Amino acid sequence: MGKTKKNIAIVGLGQFGYQLSISLHQKEFDVLAIDINQDRIDEIKDLVTEAIIIDSTDEKAMRSININTVDVAIVSIGSNVQSSLLTTALLQRLGISEIQVRYINSLQENILQSMGIKTIIGIEKEMGIQIANTLSTDKVGKYISISDHHSVMEIQVPEGFVNKTLKDLHIRSQFKVNIVGIKTRVPNINDAGDIIYTIEMTDVPDPNYPLSKEDLLIIAGTDNNLRKFIKMGELNV
Repeated sequence: MGKTKKNIAIVGLGQFGYQLSISLHQKEFDVLAIDINQDRIDEIKDLVTEAIIIDSTDEKAMRSININTVDVAIVSIGSNVQSSLLTTALLQRLGISEIQVRYINSLQENILQSMGIKTIIGIEKEMGIQIANTLSTDKVGKYISISDHHSVMEIQVPEGFVNKTLKDLHIRSQFKVNIVGIKTRVPNINDAGDIIYTIEMTDVPDPNYPLSKEDLLIIAGTDNNLRKFIKMGELNV
């Protein structure tokens, strides 16, 4: 038998909590979305397993929805630090073993650490790191960190790879990097007779396709291997 998907409660449906709830539900997790704002609940109720309007600091109310039965609780309350901390303390008292909390400032982070919360999410900090990594090289476009040491990024085809195929380059075995997609600029002529370009994405790259300098590669791997790959691509391989 396959492993049962976890039941996850998301407390706080700001931009982060809202998107997290939807993404987890799309991955077939059972998602219970909680917020004190009726409009937010109405907006998400058809996109998750269950959505409930409730004050997450009210112990009686939280017990009434059997919050203690979830596998994971993620406190994603944004600006109200006091409400976030009170909710976290209540979830601990109710015996939820895995609690993850978004923090806003260093004081809240320190308090959460003193409470024994192991997973503390710093959205603004993580975004800052991602932006810095993106700007650190003009070869890199979109960049997503998927762990402390792994990333997915979009890069322009390095000069050394132009007119060569993936089969020629042996990228996976030589660089320990995965090409998960190729974006190709396709020229078209509009009604005014001007040439315009549209982007076509290939998510199962043809190993015999000769790479063009106009192409973009979607690559995944460890940060060290990705950096080596980008540098090696500038050489005449």
